Amino acid sequence: MSGKFKTLLSVVLVIIMAFSVVMPAFAVKTAEVDLPIVYVKGAGREVYSADGTMIMPFEIEPEDQIMAQSETLLKAFANSILANDWSIYCNKLTKVIKSIYKEVTLDKNGEATDGSYIIPSSAPKKKTSNFVLSDYIFNYDSRLDPWEVAESMDEYIDAVLKATGKRKVQLVGRCLGGNYVAAYLTRYGADKVDACVLYVPSTMGTVVCSGTFSGTFKFDPDTINNYVNTNLTDDSDLSGLINSVVSVTHSLSLLQTGTDLAESVYKQIANQLIPDLLIASYATMPSYWSMVDDEHFERAKNFVFGDKKAEYSGLIEKIDNYHYNVMNDFDVTLRRLQDEGLKVAVVAKYNVALPPIFENSDAQADGTIELDKLSFGATSANMGEVLSRAYLNSIKGTGATKYVSKDNIIDASTCVLPDNTWFIKNSVHEDFNTAINKLIYAILGSKEQFTIWDDSNYPQFLDYDKANNKLTPVTKGESTGSTGNENSNFIERLVAAFQKIVLFFKSFFGIIG
Repeated sequence: MSGKFKTLLSVVLVIIMAFSVVMPAFAVKTAEVDLPIVYVKGAGREVYSADGTMIMPFEIEPEDQIMAQSETLLKAFANSILANDWSIYCNKLTKVIKSIYKEVTLDKNGEATDGSYIIPSSAPKKKTSNFVLSDYIFNYDSRLDPWEVAESMDEYIDAVLKATGKRKVQLVGRCLGGNYVAAYLTRYGADKVDACVLYVPSTMGTVVCSGTFSGTFKFDPDTINNYVNTNLTDDSDLSGLINSVVSVTHSLSLLQTGTDLAESVYKQIANQLIPDLLIASYATMPSYWSMVDDEHFERAKNFVFGDKKAEYSGLIEKIDNYHYNVMNDFDVTLRRLQDEGLKVAVVAKYNVALPPIFENSDAQADGTIELDKLSFGATSANMGEVLSRAYLNSIKGTGATKYVSKDNIIDASTCVLPDNTWFIKNSVHEDFNTAINKLIYAILGSKEQFTIWDDSNYPQFLDYDKANNKLTPVTKGESTGSTGNENSNFIERLVAAFQKIVLFFKSFFGIIG
């Protein structure tokens, strides 16, 4: 996901997946921050083999390595169809994946024993004020158990405090980094931490890991069409071609045929193929298990390990510990630590569709993680919809309406920390721009707990203006759902379908050219 969880989903590329992790750029701060910031980035840290060769991130993306062997895989796929034996294809693909990931997978205890290593966090430099995100970056092996890595984080925090002469640090955990911050706070508390910002955290799980590890895929034409229209919006000919093909086939009800075929093939090969692919790649890494939500966790263990649980007991012990002692209690941990004086903020995003191959792909999200998990409990309408009148009427007089976004998509009153949770609209998961940096510095620069009511520039709901790289308050929006009067829109829909066909040919010949 460079790419947002991209590496993990390339494993399932052959059954239509895309997953990536992009790291943010740093921007100049605008608010004075007096305490050192320890920044814990997301997945994608550089890992080296024993001989010093970088093995993660991949020099050649896994999906490109898979495509390089597409002829061999297509032959195996064809042979499986002719012989009505999917083991031919499954065995060939698993062999390819094993060869790609052989240097980065961990052992059956979830540990790196092949000599692979990371470059340790640089020695903290002496500094007493004007702190920025790039000052103290905690480097970690993003394959390893967050609970165990917390020990190294504690040592690094001690080093930062010694170098700066400060009594406390401030933590920023982005995406997977939020899981490591959660493990640290659960294990060590907040004695050394003044404030914590969880930025698009995967702490409560992600649909991509949860769905992949549990094998719960769903191929739905409506969500595929919505995903393409939301995410493939650049001006490239390839995006235009994909967008127009999907739009046209969906408007002519042909997309259902393709998704039915994909789901049929998947059901035949899933139980053999997916667990083998995962064990050959990411299922040995406790960090990726830390992104499997509670709803899917036990099912995922059964799906991946099956009758091999005793063989992988060391790994399972690690992932159980994080899941049941960190993830499942973290909402309680956050409230308790805030009551004890820790300043906490959560920054979530929304209005970007999820990959269209999971059970809840129509959920409100930032393109990678569902909004309710990003925000620790917000209630929201599905993509393209707004909260129902019945729901809005039900919360009148409860004090909750002040937490409802003006576009009527989100009710933040159900969050764990409703006064300390911000929502950014129309910004994809991997984006970490100057405007968002300013919000984070405003939060960290406050002497007291910063809230959604403290600064008119940073209300609870913010819209990201990409063209001008700025955040503006969300204004009233219209639902993009059905009006309930389809016949009145027949001419408009017919014209739109014609325009999509024109776009298809324009994009096609643009690529040929």
